[in-house]
Order: sequence, then C-alpha cells, then structure tokens
Amino acid sequence: MSLLDQERVQLWALQKIIGDELSRFDAVYDGLVRGETPLIEEVCAHVKQGRSKRFRPTLLLLTAKHDAPTPQEAVLCAACVEMIHTATLLHDDFIDEAPTRRGLPSVNQAWGPATALVMGDYLYSKALDCLSRAGLHEALRLLAATTLKMSQAEMMQIETRHDLALTEERYLDIILRKTASLIESACAIGAGFNPAAERHVEAYGEFGRMIGFVFQITDDIFDFLGDERRLGKPTGQDWEEGRITLPLIAALRDAPAEQRARLLGRVEGLTGPARAEAWAEVRDFVLEHGGTDYARGRAKEFADRAKSAITAVASGVQRDLLVVSVDYVLRRLS
Repeated sequence: MSLLDQERVQLWALQKIIGDELSRFDAVYDGLVRGETPLIEEVCAHVKQGRSKRFRPTLLLLTAKHDAPTPQEAVLCAACVEMIHTATLLHDDFIDEAPTRRGLPSVNQAWGPATALVMGDYLYSKALDCLSRAGLHEALRLLAATTLKMSQAEMMQIETRHDLALTEERYLDIILRKTASLIESACAIGAGFNPAAERHVEAYGEFGRMIGFVFQITDDIFDFLGDERRLGKPTGQDWEEGRITLPLIAALRDAPAEQRARLLGRVEGLTGPARAEAWAEVRDFVLEHGGTDYARGRAKEFADRAKSAITAVASGVQRDLLVVSVDYVLRRLS
C-alpha cells in the first residue's frame, strides 16, 4: 500500500463523522465540474477520475458542523474550495511539465499545456462565479484574495527557482501564500456557518493557516525521506524541478562552511540530467546535516500552534476532531 493510500485510510476514519455532508459535497462538486463544450466536459471527467483526498473540504465541513444540519451554502463553498485547489494542480502540472497526476496522465500530458492552463483558469473562474451567483459574498471575498496570494506564490517560486541562497523566511512566505492561504480560507469560511464559531472566525483561520504550514513542510520532507514505493511517486522531484525547500535550506545554513562550499561548487547552476544525477549527493548532504530533522521540528511547532489556536475557541467533539486532523497531517512523517 502506498503512503497516499495509507493517508486515505486514516483520513477516511475522520471523514466518517461528516459522511452525510461529504456525500452532499460529492454531488455538488460533480455537478459543478462539468463543461459547456465537449472538450471541457472531457477534461472535467478526466480530472474527477483522479479522486482527491478532499482534505480542504473536510476541514471546511468540520468547522461548519454544529447541532443543526450543515447548510447547503457551506457544502457549495466546500465544492468551490476544491475546484480552486484542482485549478492550482492543473497550473502546477503546466508549469512543471508533469506527466502524471494522481496516477493518471496529467491534463498537460494528455491534452497539452494550453488546455491545462485554460482549464485551470476555467475552474478558478467557475468557483468564484458560483459564489457570486449564490450571494456568498464573504466566501467570495476570502477566496478571491486567496487566489491572488496563490498567484503571487507561483511567481515567487519562479523567481527563486534554483536559488540555493533562499532563506527560511522567504520559503515560509511562499508556502503561506501557495498552500496555507487556501486552508486558512476554508476553515474561516466553515466557521462562518457555525453559530458557535462565527465570533471566532479569525482563530479558525489561524488554525487553518498553521495546519497549512504543517501540510507543506511534511510534503517537502517526504521528497527527501520517502520511499518511492510507499509514496506512489518519485522522490527528488522538488530538487529536479528547481524548488528549494526547508530541509535543504536548513542543511545549507547549518553545515560547516567548507562542506557547504564543496556542495555548492558541485551542484549550483545544474539543470536537466546533470541536476537529476546530483540528487543522491544533495539528499545525503541534507540528511547528514540535519535538514530533515530541523524541518520535522518546525512542522511540530506549527502543529502545536494549530492546536493552541483551535482549543482556545472550539469545544467538545468539534475541537477533538480538528485536533485529530492536525495529528493526521503530522503523523504522515511516522
């Protein structure tokens, strides 16, 4: 069983609590991710075939859950959040020229880069249009601001590609915009539908932001520590595609100057096959100089901050479920 499959099993146990809401989510998402032209319909069907873990909708629906039935507007917002997330994946595959996504040919591979780019734009636009038509103005405001942040993050990643002088501060700013901002918005939107939480929307958003940091940092650690058979995808992809992540940033910062200079002299400026061939040396350097251990520690710090944010304002079963969701993300490193 791949790590991705194991994650789904663990998340499934959490999602059982909101099974009815997720069934409604699936129906709404399936109805929205359809097209007005044959090509859009064909690509939408392909995208839905690669089923996601529905992590962001799960958090939105967990934060929205209270004694009364969850309103359909919250379910619609969850579907729009997932559409935006899917759009980011289409754009990522376009930028990275990725051949596969979730075990299937990527849209970029199957239909070409132009289709991947425009389909990403289509899903972004459709999500925001749905919110506007439904009169969900606060959710629209939050997600419009989030899509702006994610676009900024993509530009920042392009600017810092192959930059071995990237700082931790800059790295965290990128993942705040790219990953954490959407999870933050999902939790804040969900809280807005919960009478017991609506006075604490900012705290729920803070919870989402912190769990977003945990999610991205653990993903970046997997690229160094993961077993390809367990992950279901190759390791070293971030390095090969020029993304400099926290384990490498920390190792370069903390290594003795002579060893750092030796590595930089061998790998700086490499591209293509030569860069791929250097991966084993880069990975060994990161492990030797504590880069993954440092990143683990930072992930744990953000996890603790997420738990503190939510336990200060949530109570009962909802509090327990949201704390478990933090543990689910962090446990992926075990």
